[in-house]
Amino acid sequence: MKMTRFILILALVVLTHGALAQSLDPATGLVKAPGFEMVRAHCSGCHSTRLVTQQRASKAQWRALIRWMQAEQNLWDIPAQAEEQILDYLARHYAAPKARRRAALPPALRPPNPYGADTEKD
Repeated sequence: MKMTRFILILALVVLTHGALAQSLDPATGLVKAPGFEMVRAHCSGCHSTRLVTQQRASKAQWRALIRWMQAEQNLWDIPAQAEEQILDYLARHYAAPKARRRAALPPALRPPNPYGADTEKD
């Protein structure tokens, strides 16, 4: 029973890994999905696609980054339709995580702050 369970789990891991590996372009490391070709064509001309895959941003943040590259790094004008495809692709596959850190503790649960406004004044 344990051996069968182990083999099933191993098969699932191998199949899942294979499916993930097939969805990445081996040359660029980008997810193969609609918009992939546009990102490869417009982004890898100036820098490694690894720079793209390491970033995480919202659609608005990706747009701002493109505008910065156009203003400061001489990125060419991208046709509106192509830019929209690029932004959709980046926002879908390289989006910022929903929550980057936990919510702050309520004041009642925090220890006294020796440097904050709640300290006694001399």
